[in-house]
Amino acid sequence: MDLRPIAHWVSRRLESIEHEQRVVRVASTLFDLTADLHDLTATHRNLLRAAALVHDVGRSIDKDDHPVVGARMLLADRSLPIDRADRRALAFLTLYHRNGVPRRGDEPLVPSNSEDRADLRKVLALLRAADALDSRSLESPQLVFGLKKRRVHVVCYLREMTSKARRVYLRRKKFRLLEEELGCTVEVDVRSAEALTLVA
Repeated sequence: MDLRPIAHWVSRRLESIEHEQRVVRVASTLFDLTADLHDLTATHRNLLRAAALVHDVGRSIDKDDHPVVGARMLLADRSLPIDRADRRALAFLTLYHRNGVPRRGDEPLVPSNSEDRADLRKVLALLRAADALDSRSLESPQLVFGLKKRRVHVVCYLREMTSKARRVYLRRKKFRLLEEELGCTVEVDVRSAEALTLVA
């Protein structure tokens, strides 16, 4: 799947895709870091990167209901040059990148093959975690990742340590699916960027 036309399709609908591009980078890092835990392929990595680009496209129509709207846009708009299977997978990932996740086996839009469903849930888990580590409205943190055994550690360095930023970046629910699907623990720490400057 070529990401350039997907990025172009999204950029024609949203004012900016800076958040989406940051989520692509975070998602790619998380995918690579946890490769031994998820056993996904390069094709899944590409799907994850595409999902990071499209996950918020529904905001162009409705900010509050953007996951549902975005999924509908992906399914309906034939100007997006992707095949049927990728279209359905991206719609699923967009629909569930926020809020509730369907029970295992009840996933709409995805193949009935249980292995494909399991892999798509892992991709969704990585997308949700990557999205949680960036914000459209707050300062984007500098991120440092680590993995020891089955413990994923993420440090978010912020120039402005506001209570809202701490609340947003320390949300546990966005990492729950990653913990369940990869059998790991996610620890997120928020620190002042001054600490990063002192280390450098």
